Order: sequence, then structure tokens, then C-alpha cells
Amino acid sequence: MRHILLTLTVLLSTCLLAFTASAQTSLSLGGFTTDSDAPVEMTADKLTVSQSDGSAQFEGNVIIAQGVIRLAASLVTVTYLEAGGIDRLNASGGVTLVTQTESAKAETAEYDLTNRQLMMRGEVVLIQGQNAISADSMNIDLASGAAVMEGRVRTVLSSEPKRSEEHTSE
Repeated sequence: MRHILLTLTVLLSTCLLAFTASAQTSLSLGGFTTDSDAPVEMTADKLTVSQSDGSAQFEGNVIIAQGVIRLAASLVTVTYLEAGGIDRLNASGGVTLVTQTESAKAETAEYDLTNRQLMMRGEVVLIQGQNAISADSMNIDLASGAAVMEGRVRTVLSSEPKRSEEHTSE
């Protein structure tokens, strides 16, 4: 009985926090930490390189991978460092970010490789297992996995534990 009351209290507290946290919510995203030394692989239907500003634009079915993180979008602009290497990726058009344990969708995303920050904007939806969190924006510190979601934050928490395949085959 004590366990049930504790679980109920935690769930109610979390739900109440979701309503009062319309401005900002902090959370930890273990799946979004990445190896900054891992190579960045990019594929697209079209690549345009600008010699004037040293940027590259990937268009159509863009997929970018670094370690366990995969980012897909319609358009990605890459800004390079003067010394070589990638400084920043700006993605737009149905941005989807996926790891082994989490996924997020947004209208746009900016991935700052130098500072290891990921900013997603516009109808952000984060899925963690059977739970979902939505907001206007999400900022992730990729070094720590800490995230802040802002602007009309809404959470949907599953009350049922995830069933294993052994039990679902009946």
C-alpha cells in the first residue's frame, strides 16, 4: 500500500508540474550524449558548396550521423571552422533526431559542435520510451545530456510499465 501511495504521489506531482511548467522544464537525456571525436557522416540528394563563406548546403533527404545520434531533415547548412572541421549545422524541414533510447522532432534544429549544444525549435516533441514531452523549444547540452524545454511544456506519462515481447505474443 505504501508503494502504491508513493507511486501515485510521484505521478500526481509530475502531472501538476507539467501544468505549472508552461515556461520551462529541465530534464536529463542520457541518449543524447555523444562522442564529439566521432566522425560526422552526411548524405543528401544535393550538395552546394559556397567558396565565399565556406559553407555547404545539403538538400533533400538529408541524414547526418555522429556516433549513436542520427539527424534527418529536408535542408541542412553546414558552417565550417577556419582551421577545418565543422562548427555548426542548421537544419530545417521536418527535423528528426534519433538515438538508441530517445527521439525528438521539430521544425528546425541548430547543432553547435564546437560548444556541444543542440537547440530545437518549433513544435518540439520528445519521446522517451512510452512518455512524451512537447514544447516550443528544447536546448540540450550534449556533454552532460541535460536539457531545458521552454514554452507551453506538456508531458504525457504512461501509467503502464512496458510489456516484454514474451507477454505480448499471447
